[in-house]
Amino acid sequence: MVQSNKVRLTFKEQMDGFPWTQLMIISLVRFSEPIAFTSLFPYVYFMVNDFHIAPNEAQVSKYSGYLSSSFALCQVLSSFQWGKFADKNGRKPALCFGLIGTSVSLLVLGFSTNFYQALLARSMMGLLNGNVGVLRTVIGEIATQRKHQALAFSTMPLLWQFGCVIGPMIGGYLAYPLADPSRNPPTWFPVFILKLVKKYPYCLPNIVVCCLLLLGLVNAILFLEETHPIHKYRKDYGVEFGDMLKRKLLCIKPKERPWNIQTATVTSDEHTHLLEPETATQAVNDDEDTDTYYSDSDSVPSLEHVLTRRESVALIRTYSLRENTDITEQEEQDAPIASDGCKDSGIWHQIFHTKVFYPISVNFIMSLHLIVYDEFLPVFLAYDLAVKHLPDGSTKLLSKFPWKISGGIGFKPEQTGTLLSTTGMFGCFVVIFIFPIIDRAFDCLTIFRKFVQLYPIMYILVPYVIFLQKDSVPKWITPIYLYFITGLKTLVGAVSFPQIMLLIHNTSPLKYRAVINGATISCSAAARFIGPLIWGWLMSWSQQNDVAWLSWWSLGGISLIALYQSYKIDPIDEDSFGNTDSTASTNDNHDNFSQLEAGTSKNKKRSLMYMGNRSRRVSLPTSRLSTN
Repeated sequence: MVQSNKVRLTFKEQMDGFPWTQLMIISLVRFSEPIAFTSLFPYVYFMVNDFHIAPNEAQVSKYSGYLSSSFALCQVLSSFQWGKFADKNGRKPALCFGLIGTSVSLLVLGFSTNFYQALLARSMMGLLNGNVGVLRTVIGEIATQRKHQALAFSTMPLLWQFGCVIGPMIGGYLAYPLADPSRNPPTWFPVFILKLVKKYPYCLPNIVVCCLLLLGLVNAILFLEETHPIHKYRKDYGVEFGDMLKRKLLCIKPKERPWNIQTATVTSDEHTHLLEPETATQAVNDDEDTDTYYSDSDSVPSLEHVLTRRESVALIRTYSLRENTDITEQEEQDAPIASDGCKDSGIWHQIFHTKVFYPISVNFIMSLHLIVYDEFLPVFLAYDLAVKHLPDGSTKLLSKFPWKISGGIGFKPEQTGTLLSTTGMFGCFVVIFIFPIIDRAFDCLTIFRKFVQLYPIMYILVPYVIFLQKDSVPKWITPIYLYFITGLKTLVGAVSFPQIMLLIHNTSPLKYRAVINGATISCSAAARFIGPLIWGWLMSWSQQNDVAWLSWWSLGGISLIALYQSYKIDPIDEDSFGNTDSTASTNDNHDNFSQLEAGTSKNKKRSLMYMGNRSRRVSLPTSRLSTN
């Protein structure tokens, strides 16, 4: 039993200083993506069926699994690279390119006329979007205080739940399968839309979702601030235009941007002081309480009357707008070898041989069984009810309690869409009202371990919905049963997933955080590739052999492995947790000072690289200097 050492905060204390503005903008970026992902669920069974690729109905789930697995496989290949792209070029460009890529792939999916075109579209969606890992990094860089982090990270499942409300509703009510002649678009639709839907029955939901993605893209370009430690000082013309719109249309005065601050130019010479003695000392001392853009951890210790090489390098590293934080090839070669045989600074060592490994492995297992549930519950419900027609006109279930189970309950796309959307509303309620109370009362690991124990119960119950289709059972029992299962899954997921994200974030070294988040998404994508591929085959096999319960019960066993792995994760020391990024920054500065004091030839070369030769121009914020 983990002893919780969490300091109890009131809601007002927890919300003090919460970064609402940027999180709202991030939410609008994130909101459209779960819609794009979940809008496919209600009609994927019917789409595959209309393509006539499956030899029989029992094989439809296998081909549905191929569509899901192709998306996840391509995400495995691309997520890590998108993380590196975000580290090199900034978070905002990566997010914008991801939204564009998803929009294009959705249009290809909507206008697909055969299975292989749909497979290409799903593959494109996985390759061209690495936003989930980048968004996790952005949220961690926005919410730097520990008291804000759990709530900030809970926006990810909250927005997923919002997507689960809108996405299935769009997919369920705007798709018109060819195999269901009773499903026709309303007559009040414009003529050109009626003709379009008749030729491409699944284009309409994808066009609508594509428009939502483009709205998210415009929001990101105009209002999203870069959070990369270096690139956030780069001039952002999109934000500049957004600030102009705020001033002209909304009469809102935007805050001062880092790139608009006047800079003072200081010329240094290797035989003269970098700053005048009194000026340098006064500048640093005056900065402690007045600076807007730098935290206390960025301040430089008091300077002597003559700046030493160590102090000069530290000053430039702290205040330069173009600080070089990349690891050079020579530094990589000189890095010490860890006990695992990898370079101590290598990303593989950081992922597989440090304490971040177990949270990532738990995230992998969770992603595996949850994607199977999300993808195949609609497929399972869409299977026709397996019945035998009796001479008296009544029907008898072919399934026999408890072991012989086959077929589904014959759900239509709009029924599945309503079920998932309503459950998504409940998920929003959980994240907004229930999660903050739980988070304030218990630590991360306690919350995760207690709630994840409910998954096996949920998976055991799923296949037995078929026995509620007997004529003797009231029809209203079935929706209550399904809402209980999907509500339980939503509750557990909405509460437990933020804890894993928080554990990964706080166990990741600051230097590798974006890359580790990208690697985490790659691992999750690998799970989402393996899961539908294996369980698509398993579900088809279990349907053919009348053991449909096997595919669901096996997911319960997988969820227990995640529970076991969670006991290998070290708990977060809540009492010593303040501003994590500031702490990491302070430690990094301390390490830099220690290395510089060593006086090695490598450090001398690096000092010369920063200081330049005789005359070097250094840009410093005017607010940090008091020129005579």
